[in-house]
Amino acid sequence: MTSALPAPHFYQIDNATLVLDASAISALDKAQKQRMINALARQLLLQPDYVDVVSADQTLTLYGRSHLELERVQHHLLLMWQQFDEDSSQSQFHEIKVQYGGKYGLDLASVAKSCGLSEREVINIHTSGLYTVDFIGFQPGFAYISGLDSRLQLPRLATPRTLVPKGSVAIAADKTAVYPANSPGGWHIIGHTEQTLFDPSKQPPALFAPGDTLRFVEA
Repeated sequence: MTSALPAPHFYQIDNATLVLDASAISALDKAQKQRMINALARQLLLQPDYVDVVSADQTLTLYGRSHLELERVQHHLLLMWQQFDEDSSQSQFHEIKVQYGGKYGLDLASVAKSCGLSEREVINIHTSGLYTVDFIGFQPGFAYISGLDSRLQLPRLATPRTLVPKGSVAIAADKTAVYPANSPGGWHIIGHTEQTLFDPSKQPPALFAPGDTLRFVEA
């Protein structure tokens, strides 16, 4: 078990909202900090004292009920952080089947050209990685997924599309993602999956949760 890990910064938004911010901790790499934040979020979501617990990029926001004493919550959260056990963290693994290129991957050719690769090499690289869900945002079920190979890292499109089809598999900067619904978007579309990422009739409604791992498999 790891103990006495560097402490994050805490601040209050209001009398019932507390933020843990780990972005300034240089002694831990970003991936480890995100794993810790996501593990804490999973534990705290099970407790009735919180309306919601939201993990984001190196931050964790706790929306407590009105009776909570945030100083006590902060002390408890700091203990959980400093005594975090990497081996105790739990997550699910997903395999996402993807149809790459053609009408399914509108930007595959341009991505290949920009990266100095063939389309086949882009596909092989994208399917060879083990990825981690960092956090959920933008729209319900939209996961920001880290682990994209540096050879495929490109800035977002200069002009976002007004419509990206549901199921589009895309890349931008150091992340990859799957669009759970039709929406605008500025990521490079390289493929498409038929898997449903968000279904409000299911519990939980989102397929991915922060901390989950996945691989993309060519359909």
